[in-house]
Amino acid sequence: MMGQSWMAATLGGLLLQAVPGLAQKATGECCSELSTQLQDKVFFPSTPGYNTSMEGFWTLQATFDTPTCIVVPSCTADVSTAVKTLVAGQCKFSVKGGGHTPFAGAASISDGVQIDMTSMNSVTVNEDRTVAQIGAGARWLKVYQELQPQKLMVAGGRDSDVGVGGLILGGGYSWFTTKRGFVADGVVNIELVKADGEVINVNAESYPDLFVGLKGGGNNFGIATRFDLKAFPFETMWGGKKVYPNTTTDAQIRAFVNFNENAHTDPHANLINYFNYDSASKEHIVFNVIDYNIPVEDPPIYDEIKAIPDVAIDTMRIGPVSDFTEELSSASQRNRNIFLTITFDNDFDMYKKAVEISNSHLKPFLEVPGLIWSLLFQPIPAVISEASKANGGNILGIDRNSKNQILYLLYLTWTDPADDEALHAAAYDTLDEIKKESIKSGTANPYIYLNYAGEFQDVLSGYGVENVLKMKELSAKYDPDGVFQKLVPGGWKIADVI
Repeated sequence: MMGQSWMAATLGGLLLQAVPGLAQKATGECCSELSTQLQDKVFFPSTPGYNTSMEGFWTLQATFDTPTCIVVPSCTADVSTAVKTLVAGQCKFSVKGGGHTPFAGAASISDGVQIDMTSMNSVTVNEDRTVAQIGAGARWLKVYQELQPQKLMVAGGRDSDVGVGGLILGGGYSWFTTKRGFVADGVVNIELVKADGEVINVNAESYPDLFVGLKGGGNNFGIATRFDLKAFPFETMWGGKKVYPNTTTDAQIRAFVNFNENAHTDPHANLINYFNYDSASKEHIVFNVIDYNIPVEDPPIYDEIKAIPDVAIDTMRIGPVSDFTEELSSASQRNRNIFLTITFDNDFDMYKKAVEISNSHLKPFLEVPGLIWSLLFQPIPAVISEASKANGGNILGIDRNSKNQILYLLYLTWTDPADDEALHAAAYDTLDEIKKESIKSGTANPYIYLNYAGEFQDVLSGYGVENVLKMKELSAKYDPDGVFQKLVPGGWKIADVI
């Protein structure tokens, strides 16, 4: 995998050539021009605004990048001005929303310009209360805090610290996914700044091909400045966490697989299964995140989980969405991080093998200070595709699935940079072994969830040949000079897919 990833990165580097007909300026010149045009919205190193932006990244690796300057737009016109200036000067740039991608260079940049969207975080509701207009720089906690007093909700993120823009452009899971599809499927309009600075509204009637491509297509087509999401009446739900010793592993896996098989019978039900090791406590624990998106306690779909003994902690209660997203907030885990992900069939033996493989690669690191080694498993029931199709479809390729799937995330956090190389290698080795096992067992699935993916994973190829071709066509149509392939190096690029 690493060899293939290196090849993709090399090909991507060859694509970073100047747009034809435009002379490349030094990044400092672009920053000077931006400072003249946008004045106090441009920040240089060692200034408070610059430092605030860099501290806004979740993973510490990104905070050590060194953009030449940072633009903090307050409106769409500012974004358009920045894009025009950067393209005219052929200066590289990045786009930062919530800054939650767990590796440097995705939304951060060195020797380039960082566009920080976090000031564009407004949340408004239309007159008939059916659409919430959300700035691309908002985080989900703010969204819910604005909507809850109005007794409204959108299908959004489950971690309060995650940004709106990145989650939607990667597809996005919510507490409403089984019923409503991915978070991106709930979008009815996207305000987008194209590579030439033009501002367009992208929806099912206007640019319908691009609308589908943006729902999971990452940062390949422009800068999204606002998302309009379907809003619906909502007040409270039932949910929380149950924590167990890892002696319950087999029962947990069996209950999860059965839940996934029956998810189509109850579209309100959600489940995430975690296996967690913390080097500080030396404890291996299992916990279930259970969230039922209406205020009904102990619905029957959770009966098998309810029967698992030895519950050490139980936080189940009825409350607002913001309460449950705060419970899952990753803000306290801001450290050195890596995510890696894979998808396979809903199969007990494959699930158990993934746990065993992961634990075997953990063993050499049990004493590493500050290490938290987590496995996350969540259902992808086939019924999600029906909800996505009902909302016009997306570019993710999930609709290829006729079987229920399991989404696996390997999530490591640690403190010492000296452990970076060894832990990255162990993580990728873990994933490679799980992938080989899934192929061997006939349970493999090509889908790679962008928002959980590692830097060197081939995310877009996992969407399928048909969707890759669609994305290439969209890039050629809406960004013919390849600005978002050549000047925006962060993220997963459709031009890199061979």
